[in-house]
Amino acid sequence: MSKNMNCLHTEEYTEKRSRFIALLCGVESEMAFKEIYQRLLEEHAKARHILRCGYFLNGFGVPTLTSSEDKEPVSSMKRLSSLMERKKTIGYAVFIVRYFGGTKLGASHLDRIYFALGTDLLKQLS
Repeated sequence: MSKNMNCLHTEEYTEKRSRFIALLCGVESEMAFKEIYQRLLEEHAKARHILRCGYFLNGFGVPTLTSSEDKEPVSSMKRLSSLMERKKTIGYAVFIVRYFGGTKLGASHLDRIYFALGTDLLKQLS
């Protein structure tokens, strides 16, 4: 993991040989958010999915939420970004990298895993 990505906390989880790497990073802008995502794409080129959500100030100083489930059949990142908004965690982003282990986990199970990993990371801010 590159040290200059400003990641504050990392967690790993394995379920039926699928490996999940969750990162909590500080982001000052949408550009910083996109840079971290691009670096993760490069570092984890063999990963199946990289889910992400962030809450930061846009170029006009307005709080902005963004999220993507990266074609996974879940809504956990949208729910996580709403949680970030309620807790006013401006300046942070959550990224979850998934390496597919060969066994389908099911949408509801994946949703629970992603949301649990994300909320565990956000608890580190308390």
